[in-house]
Amino acid sequence: MSQKLLPRRLCSPHTTFLRQSGHAFELATAVCSLLVGLGYDAYVVSGYAIKDVALRIMSRVDSPYPPVIELEEEEKEAKVKDKYKLKPPKDLRSQFLLMMEQRERDKVKAEESRLAEIEKDRILISLMPGISQEEEKRPPDELEGQRIHAWILLRAGAKGTNENMFLEPSSGLVHKTDSDLYCGIESLWNHLNYWVNMQDCSEGLGSVDYDLTNTKNWEHLLIGEPIEWRKQKPKDLEEEEEGATDMMDEKHLDMPLYWSTRIHIPHDVLKMRFPSGVNVELYKRTMVEEFAPYVSGDGLVTRINRYKDFNCSDLLSIEERYENRGDKLCRSVHDRHTNLVTDFHERGREDRVIKHIYFKNGEDEWAQRTIIYNARGRYDSLAKLEVMGDTLTEYYENREDKMYYRQTTYAKKEEAFSGKSPEDASHGPRRPILTIVQKFDRNEEKPADEDIAMRTFALLDRQIHLKYHYGKGHVTASTRTFIKPPLAEIGEGMIFRPELTYGYQAEIGAKPPRPLKLFLLFEQQLKEEEVVISNIRDVENQIAEFLLQRAHELAFPKLDVSLFNKEQNLEYKLAMLEKEEQQRLYKEKEVGEEINYIAPYLVQLSYVERPTKKDVQHVKQQCLEDFKQMLVNRANVIQKTFERMTEQLQAEQAWYTLNHDSLSSPEEAEYFEKVNNVIFFLRTLEIRLNRHKDLSPIR
Repeated sequence: MSQKLLPRRLCSPHTTFLRQSGHAFELATAVCSLLVGLGYDAYVVSGYAIKDVALRIMSRVDSPYPPVIELEEEEKEAKVKDKYKLKPPKDLRSQFLLMMEQRERDKVKAEESRLAEIEKDRILISLMPGISQEEEKRPPDELEGQRIHAWILLRAGAKGTNENMFLEPSSGLVHKTDSDLYCGIESLWNHLNYWVNMQDCSEGLGSVDYDLTNTKNWEHLLIGEPIEWRKQKPKDLEEEEEGATDMMDEKHLDMPLYWSTRIHIPHDVLKMRFPSGVNVELYKRTMVEEFAPYVSGDGLVTRINRYKDFNCSDLLSIEERYENRGDKLCRSVHDRHTNLVTDFHERGREDRVIKHIYFKNGEDEWAQRTIIYNARGRYDSLAKLEVMGDTLTEYYENREDKMYYRQTTYAKKEEAFSGKSPEDASHGPRRPILTIVQKFDRNEEKPADEDIAMRTFALLDRQIHLKYHYGKGHVTASTRTFIKPPLAEIGEGMIFRPELTYGYQAEIGAKPPRPLKLFLLFEQQLKEEEVVISNIRDVENQIAEFLLQRAHELAFPKLDVSLFNKEQNLEYKLAMLEKEEQQRLYKEKEVGEEINYIAPYLVQLSYVERPTKKDVQHVKQQCLEDFKQMLVNRANVIQKTFERMTEQLQAEQAWYTLNHDSLSSPEEAEYFEKVNNVIFFLRTLEIRLNRHKDLSPIR
């Protein structure tokens, strides 16, 4: 179809949605029908657009998926409410002047943002060798301003729409009414009327007035429609007044009834989102692949390929977004230049991982990586874990022991088992630990010279270094160093010597600590060292298990399916229908077949061709004996239940006799309610037992 001619046909919105395709006027009519049904003041616009819009060329359109820039959360200082704080003086400045100043600041800020965007584009273009800014400009078009197109006008006022705007149905993008993408307007219409534009659009659409009641700018087809826009509405038809306009006089044109089928989009088609469930779009320096949920086996719904150049030949990064993943993976960003991968997980993982940063080829346990956890959901309050080759750094939040930082330094791999590293029976074949550094927050319940701020276990030097918190008004902090004796002397019979420790006291004039106190402190630190090493080994195990689990999750992804998802729970639905069918057949069989109570006894006569009178008398006697035994058993059950409830009633009454003086009104009411229920139950059992005794001889 020529771009300069109107289409020769216009399919109904139902047909357009059924085919999932159509020209600009069919798409605009279909989308406008939905918007009108939702309460928007929407109109189909017939006019002219540039080549990129008419042919849906998106390569010069900014991607709707800009890179996500993560801002580090600033620490918010807790504001202490001061009860006796002076009230600020009354602001005597003019509110009007303040408003005008704010407007000026907003204008300056908007201009700065515009200039910053231009500068950003200029720098980006300058960084692209061989690519000029002219390539991103629209090429000259010989049919400029002549390409017929249809789009949607959303007028302000309905459904919270603050200003008039254009909606492009082919892409779903919203544009301002002064956008240079549209060249002119011939007419617009909706379900109420048809308006012809009488305004000049040679200078663009920025000066077009969209007040459709202004007959100088808009010529309408149906006079007086819509009726809500009339300045003088007609009176009720039942009222007869002089001068009232007759309804039949207004009908200068009879519009036919609607001919199109009501819009119906099946649920399974709506869930697919795109034809065949896949859509590929090429934006400016970005290629976006979109998938409907459950179309991709790994839960992928969006893949965003970002390029450095306009021709999309130099790939910068790949961002993938997921839904319904069993491992809670929601987003993964792969930087192709640095090979850095960042995985984002939703809350709900058993290990509480919410972010994992690593290098693509770093499969080794000791490769550089960062794992961020939800500290509130972990028993050890671990918030972040960093692996940097020979160091393992852990960050904690809100621990009871006040520890917030722990860094472990290991021996290099080539020196790990060369005999130069310290002996540590706990590490086995693992990498030996050289030093462990711990940092603690201030514990106000302890004196500053007893509250450890930093503790260092130097396993290679066999030393323990302690640094305490700064006291109030002090510029130095107390320190203490312990030197571990040989391994043969460590144990229950360890002898503490003064030369095994030295330190510095920040408090001037303070007495030196007694040897017993130092010995107990040294012994405590030795025990802490064993515990810390064990905890570090546990963290190493967690890292190894996490990497193994992630490898399995990436190789065999599993998707979560909601119980209310009919399309994906097909097997479950069929199983439920089969179970219901079996239950229905079983009930029909029970109703159709009468229960024969004598059948089990007649089985004894099945081997006899012709039973004698004696055999029949034997079966009869056996039936009667079983029936009598059943009646006796039923009476015994009722009698035992009666006796048990009687004992319970007596126990409740005895408890009330002992404690009725100390009972509150609610407790006493609860007691009487319980006793009344027991008495009622006993009365019921008594009636049932008497009735059973009366009816048993008759039966």
